Amino acid sequence: MATTEGLAANGVGHDRLRNGETTNGDFAESLARPLQVIVVGGGIASLVASITLRQQGHKVVIYEKSRFANETGAAIHCTPNATSSLRHIGIDPRDGGAVPLVESRWCKASNEEMSPATAHAADAHRWESLHNQLKAKATSTAGKGPPVKLLTSSTVVQADPQTSTVTLESGETKQADLIIGGDGVHSVTRQALGPDMPTAFKTDRYAFRFTYAKALAMSDPVTRPLIEQEGVMISWYGPDRKIVLYPTSGNTLLNFVCIHPASASGDSDDYNKTVSKAQLLEVYADFHPVVLKLLEKVGEDQVSLYPLYDMKQLPTFATGRMALIGDAAHPFTPHLAQGGAMAIEDGLSVGTMLPFDTLPSGVESRLQLYNAARYERASAIQEYSRYAGGDSTTKVMSKSGSPLKVLDFLEYGSSHDEYYASRKILRDHLSNRPSIEPRWRSPLGFGFLQGPRQDLLGRSHGESLRQSTSKDASIRFTTSATVLRCLFPSDRYSFKTRDTVQNATLTLQTLDRLAWLGGGGYSLLAFYIHGVCYQEADGELVEGKYCPVMIENLADPIITGREELGIPKVFSDIDIDRSGTSLRATVAWRGTTWAELRWSELSQPETPGHSPTPFTTPEDLLVHKLIPSSGKSGAADADYPVLIRTKPESSRIVSWQDCRPENASFSFVNAGVKALPTLSNIAEALAEVPVYSTVSVSVVKTEGVSDFSDVTALR
Repeated sequence: MATTEGLAANGVGHDRLRNGETTNGDFAESLARPLQVIVVGGGIASLVASITLRQQGHKVVIYEKSRFANETGAAIHCTPNATSSLRHIGIDPRDGGAVPLVESRWCKASNEEMSPATAHAADAHRWESLHNQLKAKATSTAGKGPPVKLLTSSTVVQADPQTSTVTLESGETKQADLIIGGDGVHSVTRQALGPDMPTAFKTDRYAFRFTYAKALAMSDPVTRPLIEQEGVMISWYGPDRKIVLYPTSGNTLLNFVCIHPASASGDSDDYNKTVSKAQLLEVYADFHPVVLKLLEKVGEDQVSLYPLYDMKQLPTFATGRMALIGDAAHPFTPHLAQGGAMAIEDGLSVGTMLPFDTLPSGVESRLQLYNAARYERASAIQEYSRYAGGDSTTKVMSKSGSPLKVLDFLEYGSSHDEYYASRKILRDHLSNRPSIEPRWRSPLGFGFLQGPRQDLLGRSHGESLRQSTSKDASIRFTTSATVLRCLFPSDRYSFKTRDTVQNATLTLQTLDRLAWLGGGGYSLLAFYIHGVCYQEADGELVEGKYCPVMIENLADPIITGREELGIPKVFSDIDIDRSGTSLRATVAWRGTTWAELRWSELSQPETPGHSPTPFTTPEDLLVHKLIPSSGKSGAADADYPVLIRTKPESSRIVSWQDCRPENASFSFVNAGVKALPTLSNIAEALAEVPVYSTVSVSVVKTEGVSDFSDVTALR
């Protein structure tokens, strides 16, 4: 019988699916296919989501209503939480010309400093138009996963979250496994969340936006001192309006965002309306002349005016098989430069929740995890932004209950990595599914650790164990019952018979093709005492073979076997030399050999069907689990017997060899405490076990092993 620690690797169990989640790895892999994803809208949030989903192996189609003609995108201030999110999908804004933020300056409209400049030398803020960079990453034939298909001039007019179907303006319908609504502030997909969904409304603020070549300002001795230092963001504040300026495109362009009341420039229904330079200069006529000089350098018909939108909070960001991201879920006022950051975090989060082995039936629950990751955070930062711009209708409070402070936002908003936050939510979800029995092992905080009975998601390895192999060389012999009793941990263990002679077996085992060990294996030497009984507290006797020690040459199965099962495992190197008719093994600790086993003149390998199998009647395994208590000398947190039931059906004999009993032997050497400081007692005790006669000898190769998951703690 192969030991449980020998095998574990992405296997298939009988309990395959519950609630749309797979219960083990191989079954998930056998059913897994790329999810078909429809993304509505081609903005930053949509592109980040598409890249993340592509890298997970899914097939993504973006339906974008515009033609993306001459698409350059508006400059965006990438805050630290945005750049950390982009890093996880392989995007560095500097590759697209982003300029690191070195310093921030705050000035009055008169150009007087409001407060000392803030240095950002150690920060990771960036500015740049990310749109082209993201689009290239999404659609490139290079990179991980299938390229995203981007369909422009494709307007979605309706979405159905329950069937994950969208209807195009042409009347054509498209269906997928899920829909991601990234169609912006005037979202169509938002209305599919349910009846009477909030719609975006114009605030009383508008913004002029424009860029021009930095060289224009550098060539003017009046404006040059303001912008000659690289990586500086300057903000000028008037009573009800402000101007924000920062460099972009490899420090070759200057980007302006000028926010002001609607009454100052006239109401407009256009989202992006071109206005005259004279209108811009009129709105900011009372600002310092040097600031006006900067504004005057923009070309005619290069100034865009658009209203700032806001929206009441949605009841959810996800329903059925559809999730909203970016402005479709939460339009942002621009006062904290977090609108783009939240869009990037949304896209990364929704993709993170959908790894490749997600089945279509599990999409709804995964989108609810996205909602759990993003709803509270995005809504809170939305209110922070309103507060910072004077648009909030409520008094924003910090966690301590005191009025909001800038540092509260910096801690909550910028010091965040959405990838790790979302991954933890997904990991916790998978850890608590009713379809698995979690097996936690130290170190905690890293999720389930892979072992012989579970993969990294806590799923049973199941039938994948059938693919593993075991080579068992055994010597069964008779010996003194008195000597063997000395190896029992208490007097509640006894032999089934009162014979003074009992049977024991040494089994040298080599396990291979273990997926949980990367396809490799390890070797062990187990000592079994046969015909043992344990008397439970109610007097009932439990029978099995008892294992006082198991020697293994790999730490991982030693840890799992001791912690999860209670098998008394210790470490030593095991060197095995095999040939067609002989086998020799030595057991050593740091160069000191303390055990040797030999099988010689073995028969030629035989296969089932040619002669009876050499197996004796299978026995359940008894071990005693002991875990010492921390800080309490002599006490134990666990001190009880464990019964591990054998499953002979889990193994199939491939071949076996035998030899005459006199051609098999073993010996143990007590090398002393100096040579074997941690094993000397074990070596001494095993060396004292006498051999009266050799009962049987065999070398058996099997395919498939038990995972020893049928375990009972005895009392």
